[in-house]
Amino acid sequence: MRIGIFTDQFYPYISGVVTSIKMLYEGLQDLGHEVFVFSSIDQMKAQACNELNKYNFVNLPGKPYPFKDLKDYQYTKHPKKVIPIIAKYNLDIIHVHTEYSIAKIARVAGKKLHIPIVHTLHTLYEDYLRYVSPFFDKYFHKIMFKTLAKKFVGKISKASVIEIVPTKKVLDLASKYYMRGDIRVIPTGIMLDRFYSSNCSEKESKELKKTLGIPEQQFVFGYIGRTSPEKNIITIIDAYAKLQYKENSVLLIVGGGPQLEELKEYVKQLGIENKVIFTGFIDNELIPVYYHICDIFVNASKSETQGLTYIESLASSLPVLVQKDECIEEVVQNYYNGIYFDGEEDLILKMEEIQKAPTTLKNIKANTRKSCRKYSKAHYASSVEKVYKEAIELFKK
Repeated sequence: MRIGIFTDQFYPYISGVVTSIKMLYEGLQDLGHEVFVFSSIDQMKAQACNELNKYNFVNLPGKPYPFKDLKDYQYTKHPKKVIPIIAKYNLDIIHVHTEYSIAKIARVAGKKLHIPIVHTLHTLYEDYLRYVSPFFDKYFHKIMFKTLAKKFVGKISKASVIEIVPTKKVLDLASKYYMRGDIRVIPTGIMLDRFYSSNCSEKESKELKKTLGIPEQQFVFGYIGRTSPEKNIITIIDAYAKLQYKENSVLLIVGGGPQLEELKEYVKQLGIENKVIFTGFIDNELIPVYYHICDIFVNASKSETQGLTYIESLASSLPVLVQKDECIEEVVQNYYNGIYFDGEEDLILKMEEIQKAPTTLKNIKANTRKSCRKYSKAHYASSVEKVYKEAIELFKK
């Protein structure tokens, strides 16, 4: 098959959506398919991004959104004008991983070129509305959500033959998002082996700790991911600031994003800047070693649809300490491969507990890697391939 993946997010931007697309792209190629990624990225950034050279990447013309927190994204004002570009690739299937500008292009292309569409909903948007309008999000949240869900998710849903969601939680919310068609649950896969401890030397870990200024015996609480409000990183910082035993630990925050400078300033206000380390943006190829210098992965987000960083952490043999959420119940089992907390006070208790009881953490660590085998890249790609074949047959009828 000749497969077109349509997305508003791709390299040099790093996110769970980009990781999902990368895994699908590579998995489908391993199965013998030709895969093309269609997106719209600033031309200068695209030329400077070596990662893009690894893909059959088609950069569609676009302009940046007029919103500060959406500066990494572009939109195409006249979708019909880019149809000749897409037509050259003779696609058998279009797989849409967004609901916005590129989704509109995909809808028009599917209709004009008679190509079946499959759509994946990656994101639950309630916590992201502030990026469009903080004012309307604050005072008219429900109305704004309903309007945008109907206008964007509803339209691509209507245009799709089959839709994919990563978890049962998202499936249960499908009607709220105006998804009305044939919906399948397929967890996103990742390249598990790149995170295995066998692929990360002890020397690398020691050198990275030294570079970051982390003493060898310090306990490392690690957050790895996008630094943005919906990730609720402030809860982690607040909890860490109130710990009784901070002297023997550090909080490592790995990743870039729109909230990075705000978080740095907040840490200074709390007077704990000597205990919290920010790395800023880290190239995706270098991420695995950062998991290996942590003692536990911490995440307070309530906006995850699957939690790919949780799976990456488990593949790294790193236990997770995460906000209790229905969407990750299939990934994290309490006190088996990780620990749940519920709110800031509970997080403080759990952070203190794991420092006092190293045996508990050791027992959990023994279960981490084996608990994530079902999220392999090959399993993900073969599951999606079946959906493509079925969508093509249904479209013919």
